[in-house]
Order: sequence, then C-alpha cells, then structure tokens
Amino acid sequence: MIVTLAGHVDHGKTSLVKALTGVDTDVLADERRRGLTIDLGFAYQQRNGRADQRRDGDVLGFIDVPGHHRFIHNMVAGVAAMQFALLVVSADDGPMPQTQEHLQILSLIGVARGLVALTKCDRAAAERIAQAEVELRAFLAGSFLETAPIIRTSASTGAGVPELKERLWAAADASPSARTDGQFRLAVDRAFNIQGAGLVATGTVHAGTVRQGDEVHVFPTNQTARVRGLRVQEAASDRAATGDRAAINLAGVGLGDVRRGCWLTAAAVPACRNFAVDLRILDDFARPVRHWLPVHVYHATSHSTGRLALLDPGKALPGERRTVEIVTDEPLSARHGDHLVLRDHSLDRTLGGGRVLTDLNPSTRRRDPARLGLIEAFKADDRARIVAGLLAQGPLAVGRLQNTLGLTADELDDVLARFELKMQSGEALPRALWSDWRRTALEFAARHQREHPSDPGFAPNRLPSAVPDRFQVPLLNELLSEKRLQLTAGAYHLPAHVAELPPQQKALFNRVRPRLDQDQAPSLGDLAKTLQTPLTPLETGLKGLAQRGLLVQISPKRFYLPNRLTAIAATVATLAHQEPLTVRRFRDQTGIGRNIAIELLEYFDRRGYTRRHGDARTVVGELRLR
Repeated sequence: MIVTLAGHVDHGKTSLVKALTGVDTDVLADERRRGLTIDLGFAYQQRNGRADQRRDGDVLGFIDVPGHHRFIHNMVAGVAAMQFALLVVSADDGPMPQTQEHLQILSLIGVARGLVALTKCDRAAAERIAQAEVELRAFLAGSFLETAPIIRTSASTGAGVPELKERLWAAADASPSARTDGQFRLAVDRAFNIQGAGLVATGTVHAGTVRQGDEVHVFPTNQTARVRGLRVQEAASDRAATGDRAAINLAGVGLGDVRRGCWLTAAAVPACRNFAVDLRILDDFARPVRHWLPVHVYHATSHSTGRLALLDPGKALPGERRTVEIVTDEPLSARHGDHLVLRDHSLDRTLGGGRVLTDLNPSTRRRDPARLGLIEAFKADDRARIVAGLLAQGPLAVGRLQNTLGLTADELDDVLARFELKMQSGEALPRALWSDWRRTALEFAARHQREHPSDPGFAPNRLPSAVPDRFQVPLLNELLSEKRLQLTAGAYHLPAHVAELPPQQKALFNRVRPRLDQDQAPSLGDLAKTLQTPLTPLETGLKGLAQRGLLVQISPKRFYLPNRLTAIAATVATLAHQEPLTVRRFRDQTGIGRNIAIELLEYFDRRGYTRRHGDARTVVGELRLR
C-alpha cells in the first residue's frame, strides 16, 4: 500500500516518516539547509523478511509531499487516487491553510481512504491536544476523513508511532485487490541514470500491468523503449500493476527523453489539449468562475497552463458542479476517469477539480449539440452504457474509444461484443443503421431510374445525406457484390435498368453494332471509312456509347461489343488452362490478327484477368469490363 502524507508546512510530515521507517526523505541539500521539504520524498517499511523476499502486502510505501504553498505543484505530483492518505496536523497549530488545501486536493484527485496523525503531542498540553482533536473533527466534517481515526503521535519521543504503524498495516490488509485491467500507464515523477544499468524512471502505475521485456511508449514523444528491469516498492519484481510504485530500467531512450510529467504507456497516446471535465468548484473559492479563465492544470505528475471554457451560459459559482472544457497549452495524457486539479492563475489558489470525461477535437463551436451529446455519453457509469450512448449518435471511431477509455484489445472486443455492430474502416455502427442505409441506397437507385430513365445510373457519393460521405462507396460496393446493384461505366443502377438512349446515340449504335459484332473488330479509322463518317465525331460518339456500357474501348482506336469480349475471354481461359498462352497460339487458335490479338491480351492484362510471364500468360482473376 502506498501512503501519501499531506498537511501544512512544518507540521512534522518528514519527521513522522523517519519515525515510521528510519528514512530521512529530505535528500536535497537545500531541503536540509532550510529544514523544508521542497520535492517528493520516498521511504518504505518492510513487514516481513528481506526486501528481495517481499510478497504483495509486505511493504508500506510512503510519499512525503511538500507542505509549503509555493510547492503545491510538487505536492499534486505525489498523489494518486488509489493511494492511502495520512493527513498530518500538529497539535499546537491545529488545522492550517495548507491543511485545508491539501485535504481538498486529496478529495479532488479521488483519494477515498486515510488516517489522521496528530503530531508534536509532546509539545502540547493535554487540554490543547483535546481541543485540537475537536477542531479536527469539525474541520474534517463532510470529507472522506470525517470518521477516520485520529492517532496522537510524537516523532521525537516515539509516542503513538507503534499504534500508527499497526493502523497502517491493518489498512494495507484491508485494501482491495490491485486491479490489473486497462492499458498500462505509469506517471513518471523521477528519471535518473544508474551506473551499469542506465536510465531508470520511477512513478505510480495508474492502470494495467507491465512486465520485464515489454515495449512501452514515452508520452508525449511516443518514443518506444524496452523494460529491461523492474523494482516495485523498492524490491526486485517481474511485474508492476495498478497502484504500485515502480522503478523501471529502460533501454532505447536516454535521460533527455524522460522527465517528470512524462508517461510510460502500453500504446502510443495522441497529443490532446482539449478535455471535457466534470468540474467541482470548491465551496470556499473566492469568486465566480468566468468563461476562458486562465488556470493551472495538474494531472498526476504533469502540469500545464490553460483555459477553462464554460459549456453552459453564465458564470459558475463556488460549490457548483459544471461540465466544462479545459484547453491546455501543453498536451496531456488524460483519459476518461482521470482526475485533474485546477488552480486559479491570478489568485494562486485551488479552484476545484474533477473527473475527465473525454478528450475532444478542437472546435470554435464549443456548444454544438453533437459535441455536447458526445460529452453526455461519457457521463455514464460503465463502459457498455458509454458505448451505447455513443452509438446512438452515429458511427463510433473504435481506435479513439480504446484510447479514451484506456482499454486493452481484449477489453475493447468484450465491450463491443455486447452490441450488434457493423465494422467499417475502423468505425463501428449498429447493424440496424447499416441496414437502413442499404435500404436508402436501393430506394434512391429506384427513384433515380424513374426520374432519369435515359441515365445509365448515378455516380458514387450521390446518395442522400442520411448516409455519410465516407460510407457511401463501401455501402454501394457491398450491394454490388451481392448483385443488388450493377456498375456500368462508373454509374450504379438496379440490375434490371437499361438506360433509354437518346435518338442520336441510338441511331449510331444501330449503325456500328453489326460491324463490331465480330472477334476481329475494325479499327476506328476503318469504321469511319465504312460508315463514311468523319473520324472525330465518330470517336466522340463511340466513347459516349462506351460510357453507357454498350461498347468497350480496349485501345485508343478499337472498340468491342461486351458480349464479344466475354466470349473471347472464355476462349482465353480454355486455351490457358491447357498450357501457358502465347500471342502466337492465341492468334492461331482464334484466327484474330497478330496486332489485334496483342491489343486484346494487353487489355485483359490491364483488367487483371490475365498476367504476363515473359511471352506467356495465365488467367489470374475474373473479367470485369468496367
């Protein structure tokens, strides 16, 4: 169990840790000179055996955070929701301003379990100690520590320290089992080099599990690194899981690549700066919160300046809960369920905090109904309800959902399997919606045929707007593969549809059809001479017939009837089945001249029907004339 000490400056947090563990967590020279904790300090207490024989639950880890308000950013970096709080209050002072702010921050981050240590009891009279306890009970009313035991202690004399240890071990034994679900994520609070080992990054595991040999990504650069070794709660280990304090020996990155505020993650994380947050404004905040207020944003060990955007009109008042958008200047790796702490930029005090609902795309239309609907879906209390809410609004980007919820591939498959879904290009949508779109496409094809009988069909991306543009071609092609639609000259139509030819095209087709109804079709020039028609208008007319699917242009100067090409293709298949097909053999067997034989075989190559290997060809696919 990891215990985070919190409390006002000079209330004895560091001394209490030393009394509990024998470790002085003030290691910086400036800390020892000033007698003041500036950065995070760490210590561990073994219950049984040596550190290298540790079992789960045999170690208490202590994080000593600074109490001075100037170092509040370091204090926030030491707190995680799954930790156990030890609120430290001196008997002579009682609750002080930073006691209040630290308790608020613990609550905003989601810490839900803890004890209270009343320190320096050797310096206070019995009446003062009793009064301090009364003050504390009033102070803690309504907080998660409202009913927590208050242990009287003295780091100088050791009084109360054994009882405090006993209480902490009892809390460790009663701790819920560590969760191992979700993608692995560790918030880095320190990084340093060790001679002979290389780079080591330490921090708290916020989700998932990591093992020796795993590949991890370093946010925000998404560089990859390999886990070369692991220590958990100061002991060698083969894995680290949610809630553990881990030291990870990394290969593949250097000290300049990893620092406090970075994350180690199982999957690459996109750089996001816009987040929807369920914000709780503190009751004692000094003023209403206005739109676009400059704020400091704290997320685990990360910090960024940013702006608070109200999604509801009007100012937000102290004590209110509001859904807001936080826009940060630096990217954060914040996922659904994470906690942020906000401090007012000008007042230099905590404004409030809350739970991240989802990352957002930047938008000038912050209050767009679709955007607000997306945010609303993420307010649901479980994954399945979130997915149901998102699917009710339209297609769902699966990769983004996985990142926002921090799911493993198996967890994603499990939640999606609860729904009847159609997967298309990385998006999931209800099969019922896809069926509605199919029906829309077929009804549109029938209506287009009635209203435009002379058209061969309709072009892609011409379906009604009810079918999003990105799905129109895949949808039409599915109907095409099922023979519910046909494609002629780039136009989709119902199978029974035959376009009515305009009189001029109909007359031309009736003139050329008898002359092209042969295996050795004449060239465009020969056809112009036979019909005594100028070459240019004849070529334009034949291309118009080809667009309607009545002819097929196999080369710049030669057209065929589709049925003739289909018959020739069947002959090619028969000949190629017997042995590899050469131009000479094709010419001799069909009686088609060499030059036209070459044009035909090269056309079949381009359509993917045949493939050339030196002088021979084989049939490799089906013939699609369009």
